[in-house]
Amino acid sequence: MKLLSETKTLTAAACNAQMELPLQSLVREIIDAATDHANALGFGYDRLLANGNAWVLSRLCVEMQRFPAVGDTYTLTTWIEATNRHFSTRNFEITDSNGTTLGHSRTVWAGIDIKTRRSVDLTGLQSLVDMSLDRQCPVAPPARLRFASRNPIVTPYTVQVSDIDSNRHLTTARYVELAVNCLSLDDYDRCFPGRFDISFMKECRFGEALDISHSLDGSTLDVAIANSAGETCCDARIILTER
Repeated sequence: MKLLSETKTLTAAACNAQMELPLQSLVREIIDAATDHANALGFGYDRLLANGNAWVLSRLCVEMQRFPAVGDTYTLTTWIEATNRHFSTRNFEITDSNGTTLGHSRTVWAGIDIKTRRSVDLTGLQSLVDMSLDRQCPVAPPARLRFASRNPIVTPYTVQVSDIDSNRHLTTARYVELAVNCLSLDDYDRCFPGRFDISFMKECRFGEALDISHSLDGSTLDVAIANSAGETCCDARIILTER
C-alpha cells in the first residue's frame, strides 16, 4: 500500500472566517494522514517507540491553488518519495470531489532517539526504504528559511497548556497558527496562503517565553519564533495569493 487516501467533508464548524479550510487544519490533517500511513505500513509510532525512537517533522511546505470551502468533499493522498540515513520525505496531493488538484504538500521527517534527542539512522527500517514511490509532486521542496528582517514586529508569547501535545512541546498546528495570526483579517479576506513553508530547529515547551517576530514585504510574510535564550525555534513563510 504505497498510497494512502483519506476523504473528508468540510463542515461549517471547521471553517475559518472565509468559510474555507484553515491552513493550520490542513497541516494537522497532513500530519494525521502521514501517521495513519506509517502505522499501516508497520513503521509508525509504536514501532519506533519500541526502539526508543520517535518521528519528528523537520520541514513542511504547502502550495494551494485554492482551499476547500464549506460543504466541499476533498481527498488527501500521501506517499513516501525517498528515505536516506537522516530523513524520509513524504508528499501529498489534495484533490476535490471531481479529482481536480487543489494543492500539494511536501514534508521532511527525521527519526530521533527519545532520550538523547539525536537523529537515528532510518535506513535500518528496510520496509520504509522499500516503500518509496516514483510519483510526481510538482512543487518546490520546503525552503531553508532564514529570518533576516532588521525591523520586525515582535510579539511576546508564553506556551500554554492547550498548545502542547503528549511530548509536552508546542504542536505543529500551533506553530502554524502563530504564523497565521501575524496577518490581519483584511489580509485573508483579500488573499489566501498560496504557499506556506516552515522549518523547525528547536522544541518549545510548556511555560516557555517566546518572541514571535514577523515582517511583511509585499505578499510575503516572514516569521521567526525564538526562545528566551535568543535561539530560533522555527522559521516560517506565507506567500499570499489574491482571491
